Amino acid sequence: MKRIISLLTLFVIGCEKNIESDYIGYDCDEVISYYQESVAPILSNHCVGCHSGSSASGSLALDSFDGAVIGIMNGNVIHRINMETSNPLFMPLGSEKLSQQQLDIIQNFSELLCQ
Repeated sequence: MKRIISLLTLFVIGCEKNIESDYIGYDCDEVISYYQESVAPILSNHCVGCHSGSSASGSLALDSFDGAVIGIMNGNVIHRINMETSNPLFMPLGSEKLSQQQLDIIQNFSELLCQ
């Protein structure tokens, strides 16, 4: 977890100051744009109803770029949205499984972050 937080900190600093770093292997503008255009609408429609603000379910807030990065990078989000709907840990809770296109978008976002 400390490693994820450290990497996230480097990512945020690099993006905020637009500094290229040996530790960041992706284009910050590309990642943020992909998040805003493709990932945020999915999270907004299917996740932030329960996963937002200071009282976010499971202490997982997905209502911001930073929250989405943390949740997706730790693997928990991708694991839970790919479960069978009959699994009690499946997300989004009480809803249908995301479409394959939506699952692919979130997976692609994860891969962008790991480049």
